Amino acid sequence: FFAAKSRSKQNKQQATANLFNQPASFKYQRSLSNDTNTKAKMGKKGGGRVRVVQKGPKMPANPMADFAIPPDEELNLPVKPDSGSGYLIWPMGETITMKYDNFSVIYPNYLDSNKTVKLGRRIAAKDAVPEPTVQDLHEALASLNVRHVIQPYKGYSRDSISRWDNPGRVLVDLEGAAENGIVGMGTDGAFDLDEVPDINDDNDKENNGGSGGGKKQLLREIAKVIPKLPNRQKRIEEKAKAAAVEAEKQKKLAIQAEKSAPSKGGGGSGSSGKKKKGKKKK
Repeated sequence: FFAAKSRSKQNKQQATANLFNQPASFKYQRSLSNDTNTKAKMGKKGGGRVRVVQKGPKMPANPMADFAIPPDEELNLPVKPDSGSGYLIWPMGETITMKYDNFSVIYPNYLDSNKTVKLGRRIAAKDAVPEPTVQDLHEALASLNVRHVIQPYKGYSRDSISRWDNPGRVLVDLEGAAENGIVGMGTDGAFDLDEVPDINDDNDKENNGGSGGGKKQLLREIAKVIPKLPNRQKRIEEKAKAAAVEAEKQKKLAIQAEKSAPSKGGGGSGSSGKKKKGKKKK
């Protein structure tokens, strides 16, 4: 047993010696052939795992790529501005010192004669003005010397149309307006009431427990000033001119379409083109 074991050990040593005694080219070819056979059988190796090489056509990265809209045909909407940015304080000298936490809110809908009470109108339609903007409110309050803050990106929650077409609101200092004599105050220090029924709005912080009489008085004063503003008059004139040009354009298109339309009837002399009914022949 020991003799056989020693012979086996000697054979292994002899085989190892023969391998190292072979030329370098033979060892390189042998190792190259082994690597080639391994890759052909098992694929590539990496990290101790075998990765199978895929054969045939590959799937596209995005199967819905053919249905995608080209970049030049995409609808790029403007970025919606932050409603809490863009504040403008009047007078500008109090930009840092003014505290407007307790100011009263006024939306353009409050004095818009085209809006209903449900959509936010706070005063009678006869006292209101059509389509006021936040810029009109700012110029009117500045002419009345009332401290206010402009929030141009705020929208009125009750009217979805005005939130996009006529955004903005102002925060008004009613106490300063009372000191200027624009709104009245009672003997108890509360703002005066009036005959117009109150419309409570949970979003507004009304003075005097929600009565808002002085606020409605201020709205009427603003509505009296707005029609006299030069910028508003200029804007209305430009809008009227644009509407007239559009109406004239539509009129010309209608006349052109009428001329190009085929004439009705058979074209007989003085005949209406209709067959006259007669007696049937027997």
